[in-house]
Amino acid sequence: MVGYPKRPRQPENDLTIRLLSFLLSHTNHLITTIEIVLSKMTSSRSLGRSLFLFAVTITATTNAFRSAPLARTAFRTVPIHPSRQLVPTPRYAIESASFRRHSGQRFPFGTSTTDSYNESNTDVRRWKSVLIPRHDLIVGDASQPPHDGMTTGDKVVFGASSIGAAAAFIWLVVASGPGAWRYYLSGGICAATSHAIPVPVDVVKTRKQVDPVLYRKSFVEATKAIVEQDGAGALLAGLGPTTWGYMLEGAVKFGVYEVLKPPVRKALISASSTTAAFAFLNSKLLAFATCAAVSGFAASIMLCPMEAVRIRMVAEPSFAPQGWIQCGLKMLKYEGVEGLWKGMTPMVYKQVPYTVTKNVSFDFLTRSTYAAMRQNGVVMSSAVKVSVPMFAAFVASLLSCVSSQPGDMLLSLVNAHKGKRRTKDIVRDILRTDRGIKGFFVGIKTRLLHVGIIVTLQLLIYDFVKRLCGIAATGL
Repeated sequence: MVGYPKRPRQPENDLTIRLLSFLLSHTNHLITTIEIVLSKMTSSRSLGRSLFLFAVTITATTNAFRSAPLARTAFRTVPIHPSRQLVPTPRYAIESASFRRHSGQRFPFGTSTTDSYNESNTDVRRWKSVLIPRHDLIVGDASQPPHDGMTTGDKVVFGASSIGAAAAFIWLVVASGPGAWRYYLSGGICAATSHAIPVPVDVVKTRKQVDPVLYRKSFVEATKAIVEQDGAGALLAGLGPTTWGYMLEGAVKFGVYEVLKPPVRKALISASSTTAAFAFLNSKLLAFATCAAVSGFAASIMLCPMEAVRIRMVAEPSFAPQGWIQCGLKMLKYEGVEGLWKGMTPMVYKQVPYTVTKNVSFDFLTRSTYAAMRQNGVVMSSAVKVSVPMFAAFVASLLSCVSSQPGDMLLSLVNAHKGKRRTKDIVRDILRTDRGIKGFFVGIKTRLLHVGIIVTLQLLIYDFVKRLCGIAATGL
């Protein structure tokens, strides 16, 4: 059984180490060196040998920092072994170092641990503790060892889930009635295409949400930092699961929404006629919102595993360098089926308001605009049939982005790293910071660009493919 390396037992009341660490933690240029040296000290056989190594290394590195500025960068980017731990540091700094060591990543973007050690702002410290999961939630504890290898139960559950999902999708298309397949086809094509095109923007948005170094940077600054650290290819991380996941998600979301509209509308009208108290049910807005909520929930089920794979690839580039299939298999091996579905709750929080605001607003905006044009005698030319959906799609993108931003933030944090962080714990941690509710809107500017591109393209492509399949454009 392959497990995580155990940490060496460290002296609990070593005043010498604590005093030296405290004094030197205020020296900006030596902080990474101190961490490496202190980690060596914990594995040395004697205190004398440790102090000698400490003195020699500090002297050498001090001269190096004075004479060679490039040496600072070299020290900052040295990977840290998982067994090394720095004792007398703030909690958030230990958590940051623990995550970096566990995941095998370097300190991001050429920075040293100085960014954590010298941070005096309480809110920043608290916010970093939200972005970086605690060590025990990453590697587990003695009573709950990390999942190692796909068990027979995992294989059975995974196989049954895959077969069940495929069967349910086929049954759904067939049961929707003749001709309904055109909605599913149009939805799958538009969602896969529109989400695949702005993948680089999505990568930057996700990294800003989960990386404590990037969350305060602008979109351009974060993009440059990612390219400098991981190369331009990092901007395409998660393209595979994004395309396949949203193809299924879009097919279900648009197909279920369109198919449910007539029967739900009819049922609500029937219920409203029974008594005056239910008269409010005779509402087209309520009918469309109900259909969108159901379709958003169904789409969440289809998308959740692929979104978990995508976010892990973006948040931890070194987790699966060979691609998204390796990432999914690795998550199954070490986290089980639960690892792919732990984001279901925030996924629903994101998808349901996103689908309701996007689909319903697009429907009503196109219908009302076309109706106003007919009343004014405007000819429905091809230019009008493009400009009206484009305007409605742009407004829908803004509304859907704002309504689904809290769920998107929670989804990124839940799936970013291995562990058992629950949604309610993350919500509590965010609310406890000085940011409060604003903490749920980190990355909203980047996401406005991302969702604006996605929704506008998606709804335009959806209308175009529907017309190719013989269905009238939305609102006509």
